[in-house]
Amino acid sequence: MLADVVPGMEVSHGNLVESLWLAMIKGARTLDDSMQVTPRDSIAARLAEARALYESDRVEQAEALLRGLAAAAPAREDVATMLAEVLRNQGRLGAAAETMARLAEARHFEDGVAMRAAAFARECDRHAVAVRICGAALARGAGSAELLVLAGHVARESGEFAAARRHYLAALDAGIDLDRRRVLGALVNTRRYTDPGDPDRLRCEQCFQDRTGLPQTRASAGFALAKVLNDLGDFAGAAGVLREANGLVRALRPWAADTWRRFVGARQRERVTAAPAPPDSGFAPVFIVGVPRSGTTLTATRIARTTAARDRGELRALRFIAERLRSGGHLGSAAVIAEAAAFYRTMARQDDPPARVYLDQDPLNFRWLDIAAAMFPQAKVVHLQRDPRDAALSLWSQEFAHQDMAFSNDFDDITAFMQGHAELMAHWKATLGIPIMDLDYEALVADPAGKVAELAAFIGASDVRTDIVRSNADAPVTSASVWQARQPVYSTSVGRWRNYAQYVPELAQFGNPQERR
Repeated sequence: MLADVVPGMEVSHGNLVESLWLAMIKGARTLDDSMQVTPRDSIAARLAEARALYESDRVEQAEALLRGLAAAAPAREDVATMLAEVLRNQGRLGAAAETMARLAEARHFEDGVAMRAAAFARECDRHAVAVRICGAALARGAGSAELLVLAGHVARESGEFAAARRHYLAALDAGIDLDRRRVLGALVNTRRYTDPGDPDRLRCEQCFQDRTGLPQTRASAGFALAKVLNDLGDFAGAAGVLREANGLVRALRPWAADTWRRFVGARQRERVTAAPAPPDSGFAPVFIVGVPRSGTTLTATRIARTTAARDRGELRALRFIAERLRSGGHLGSAAVIAEAAAFYRTMARQDDPPARVYLDQDPLNFRWLDIAAAMFPQAKVVHLQRDPRDAALSLWSQEFAHQDMAFSNDFDDITAFMQGHAELMAHWKATLGIPIMDLDYEALVADPAGKVAELAAFIGASDVRTDIVRSNADAPVTSASVWQARQPVYSTSVGRWRNYAQYVPELAQFGNPQERR
């Protein structure tokens, strides 16, 4: 999450991760200040009592009290929100989302409450619940443009691209503020374009060419326009637009290659103390990593649709753990590493049908594999590799919102990032005791069934459970590959850089793919 992906991907999974971390590591002070109440009435007094119980780690008593309050006053948003937070902080994301859905129903799906409830469910990756809330709210006929955009995001991430388009177009017709909502980028990622006169193209061109617009708004429209032009086979036009759009973003959000190189060096010098507990044979995390846009989403979704492995998408829990362990000076504390491992398990297991193997497809987890190994000696790693020219072009063609991805706007920065990635992966392979399997994106595309079988055997998930496979198939995709992950495996993305070689000569600096070995 953390809004690392195409425009419109505004899921605040960073808030979810931080909420759970605070609950487990920092004494359970997780609820927002806006829920502080003065005991002016009996419900407010009981709510304050529930808060006190929760903060003193009497979670079961707090939950029981909150459930009673919610039954007595189902339309009280402060009660429902606190109960949902308590459930979410235990990893019970499904129950938490349903709590907010009941609140929305009790409030007759009024716009503001429905927005907050659906956004909460989406943040919990419970998109079916969010769809239900948005649908009921819009059926009232008074949905705001912001609610339409949210409904579009939820539908698109759920693979319902036609419904997403309807919501986005309705939001645009309602006059949604393009300076705040990157709707065009989300809209163009709901279909392939074949008509040069498509109204979507005209919308994007108008916004991109408006020199009075904010640079970020123009850049977002540029990335959207370039996607349309690429679909139409106008690679020269797409390259020109991308060059300007990336320049706009680079001026707003620069990336420091020297800082990255220092980070890579520091990571190789740091040492992590392993958790003291023996490996949990009932929990086997698999970290699918690589340079972003190298096929991590494709790999995870294909494994998840044919095996008993549970796909958690780009979980972002390891990233959050690692940053706090390092900033707090806890890498040498076995006790804190053990607490972090318990937190990660909670984030991964949640409250849907349990599995043994859990897939975490955040590609940037390659930065923290030593910490993953210290927490879980039973972990395994799948390392995606792709022709660097295709990977570089894909990065340069995609809008990302998070600073971690700011290198994608400049080819020299992409080169520096890839060099650091290769250096770290070589270091982990030489020093870590967990198995690491290299997988070529091109080989996966050429023989998806064969490669998925190899992967399933490697991670120990060759068995099939119908309930998990079905649930994985319905799971949302919130990465930048939201469209591609829903399509059949195709080979058109292999060698795509050749379409741009004469317009983007910088691609030549990435050399032959064999050089990545």
